[in-house]
Amino acid sequence: MTARFADLGLEEYRAASGVELGRRVARGELSPVQLTECALHLARAAEPVINAYAALLPERALRQAAELEAEAAAGRVRGPLHGVPMAVKDNMLYEGEPTGKGSRTSPGTPATASSPMVERLLAAGTVVIGKTTTPEFGWKGTGISPRTGVTRNPWNPARNSGGSSAGAGATVASGAVPIATGTDAGGSVRIPAAFCGVVGLKPTLGAIPVWPGTVNENLSHAGPLTRHVDDARAVLDITRGPDPRDPQSYHARPPAGSPSRRMRVGVVRAPFGVPPGAEVAPAVDAALELLAATLTASDAAEFQDVDLPARPPREIFEALWVTGRGLGFRDLIRERAEVMDPGLVRLATLAEGYDLAAYYAALTRRREFNAELHRCLDEWDLLVMPTMPIAAFAADAEVPEGGEIGAPLPWITWTPYTYPFNITGQPAITLPVGLGAGRMPAGVQIVGPWAHDDALLAFARLCERALAPLNETTVVPAGW
Repeated sequence: MTARFADLGLEEYRAASGVELGRRVARGELSPVQLTECALHLARAAEPVINAYAALLPERALRQAAELEAEAAAGRVRGPLHGVPMAVKDNMLYEGEPTGKGSRTSPGTPATASSPMVERLLAAGTVVIGKTTTPEFGWKGTGISPRTGVTRNPWNPARNSGGSSAGAGATVASGAVPIATGTDAGGSVRIPAAFCGVVGLKPTLGAIPVWPGTVNENLSHAGPLTRHVDDARAVLDITRGPDPRDPQSYHARPPAGSPSRRMRVGVVRAPFGVPPGAEVAPAVDAALELLAATLTASDAAEFQDVDLPARPPREIFEALWVTGRGLGFRDLIRERAEVMDPGLVRLATLAEGYDLAAYYAALTRRREFNAELHRCLDEWDLLVMPTMPIAAFAADAEVPEGGEIGAPLPWITWTPYTYPFNITGQPAITLPVGLGAGRMPAGVQIVGPWAHDDALLAFARLCERALAPLNETTVVPAGW
């Protein structure tokens, strides 16, 4: 470590945003190698407890960091995250590394290209320290995988991290990296972000291109998990924009301008008729009241309680998800079922229960549901609500105690606030609101109209500041 760089303690690193670290690299105060060494040290220290990584890549990360340090010394700074450590979810391609996808069926063949989100972040100067865990093919909302085992919540390792961006949420919350990539087809960014007490952004469908494509591409978003809203904004700015490998990415262009008046915000206290449970309700209620009081007083927004459709669109999502996963992986399941997640294997049989008439009926209901939600956001600029109705439950369980383990998709029975906004494709972000009654994180979700990601993030930044009294830290206290 060169003497000209400032000292950087681990706690200072853990508390800083990626944008702040990148700014200090650009000023010559901090070294990308220094940051990468901090990230690797913290990741290794946490790993025996939380199991967030499918693979750590220290040699490659330190080589990248040294190259970026030389560039910065020569006055070549690629962007606001130059030299900042990050982690990549192991269902995204990272050129030169295998892609495990949480499955024992995945070959060990190194990827020949990177997914667009990863490619663009690398071009902007970030340093990948490793690939994070995911359940098999990202099919569910917990962190349990046949390939990597159980990923645990750093706030309490007896609880689960949420999924499918399981390791991403856990490693950001542990403080190892300020930024991790995720994917979200039913809540897979927002569930672990809420359970682990960090920020999770699901941009508008297609805003960040997804490639390779998925069997549920009309539900699948790419987005970041971060400690700060500014980092989520920086990642979106770097990675958004069309890519011919994802035709959906041509339909998510942001509108010109944003509302100059104060925002009209609908407060949804029991989304889709489902009230939050006792473990998170007090924290969420306190957050909603604080937001309304603070942002109304500053004339930034006006708030009013509103209702969403009376029940979650469970049958619509089940039809899309069961057929997509069950038929999409049918051949693999026939050949390798014995080494695969039994819940995923079961979808192949369930998918046979849908004929074309039932599938197209689900598409019709989806159109009706989308119209209803979009009409709601014609009246309101944004909606704010709890992200999850429960706190993180047992690490090795698929449902909370007493939950619907026999349901076709057990994980959507306890995620009624997230997957509806994959059906609609609207942007959504979750912010931490401190700890609930069980001393586990809770979150609030902000939802915006299609393609209004910039307005969503601007409002989220105001909310983050207003919620600061509830969030003494977005990083788990040290002590692995």
